[in-house]
Amino acid sequence: MRARILAVGVVMALLVSACGNAAETVAEKVIENQTGADVNITDDGASMQVTDEDGSTVDFNSTDGTVVITGTDDEGNESTIEMGGTEVPADFPMPIPDGSEVTFVSTFDTPEGASTSVTIQIDPSDTASVLEMYTTWFVDQGMEVTSAEGMVIGGSETVASLVQIADYGTYAEVILTWSPTG
Repeated sequence: MRARILAVGVVMALLVSACGNAAETVAEKVIENQTGADVNITDDGASMQVTDEDGSTVDFNSTDGTVVITGTDDEGNESTIEMGGTEVPADFPMPIPDGSEVTFVSTFDTPEGASTSVTIQIDPSDTASVLEMYTTWFVDQGMEVTSAEGMVIGGSETVASLVQIADYGTYAEVILTWSPTG
C-alpha cells in the first residue's frame, strides 16, 4: 500500500506544483480514490500528507532540490527518507577523498538507525587509489572486507558499508553507503 501511495503521490505532487489549485483538488481526490487514504496537498504542491485507515501517515516535502518523505506507522514509529542536496551529515563516518565533489546525499532514518548514501565524483584516474583508501579504512575500523571489480564492502556485527565506483570516461562516480545492521 505504501509503495502505491508513494508512486501516485509523487506524480500528483509534481502535477500540483506545475498546475496549481485545480490540480491540487484533482490530485487529492485521485489519490484518495486509489488508496482509500485521506490526502492533503499544500497550495504550492511542495508538501503533501497521506493518512491511511489505520492512522499511519506519510508526509512528502520538497524544497531547495531536496525531497523528504516521513512515514509514521499506527504505533507512532517514524521513518524518514531525505534525498537531494550535497551536504554530508556530520555523523557520516566515512572519509571523503580529497579533490572529490559531493553530488548527492540521501539518508534513511528509522527507529533502528540511520543509513546514509553519499555520491561523489572523482577523476577516473583515481579509482584504484580510492578503492584502496576505503579498503584500508575498513580494515582500520575492524571490519571484514570483500572486494570485487569497482567495489569494496566492509562489514561488522553492527554495520555494513559499500563503496562502488562507476567509470564514465570523463569522470567516475563513487557511491558510499553506511548502514547500521543491529
